[in-house]
Amino acid sequence: MVPDHGVTYEETWHAMEDLVDKKLVKDIGVSNVMSSKIVDILKYCRIKPSVLQIELHPFLTQRTLTRFVKEHCGMHIMGFSTFGNASYIELGMATKEDTPFLCDAITEPAKKYSKTPAQICLRFQVQQGHVVIPKSSKEERLRENMDIFDFELTNDEMEAIFALNKNKRYNDPGVFAEGAFGCFYPIYD
Repeated sequence: MVPDHGVTYEETWHAMEDLVDKKLVKDIGVSNVMSSKIVDILKYCRIKPSVLQIELHPFLTQRTLTRFVKEHCGMHIMGFSTFGNASYIELGMATKEDTPFLCDAITEPAKKYSKTPAQICLRFQVQQGHVVIPKSSKEERLRENMDIFDFELTNDEMEAIFALNKNKRYNDPGVFAEGAFGCFYPIYD
């Protein structure tokens, strides 16, 4: 059974709009929703969502959703899990071998531009106009993550990375919520 907390998405959205009205927040957005939910929100919102935060990496490019949002909703795209499996290995939800860092479409441009596979993954997202949230607690990695603006991937390189898409989600509550929180809670059908 899906938990029912007695609050609708619409009520939640209007409460967030009230926070904007009170100048407690500047912008509001959504996370982990598909185009149908965005269309629904646009029907009742006074303040349009400014950002959609979603899992984005070479194995989950979400090209249709990002195109729809950019072309029809005027929202920014913010990607998390930009490196794919990296954060999920330690949680036992991915293996070291299940990484875009080992794919030719990533390693070849990395060699060509003298960059790391992580930098290629970040550049891939930024070059599409997406905001990215790379996770790191190491200062040298933080600096490395910022060093992606002195090169540009070619159209062929971009298409080769897009071709890695497997629609592979690592951040799927339908997979991990039951074990972690004791309830089956899928949000992606």
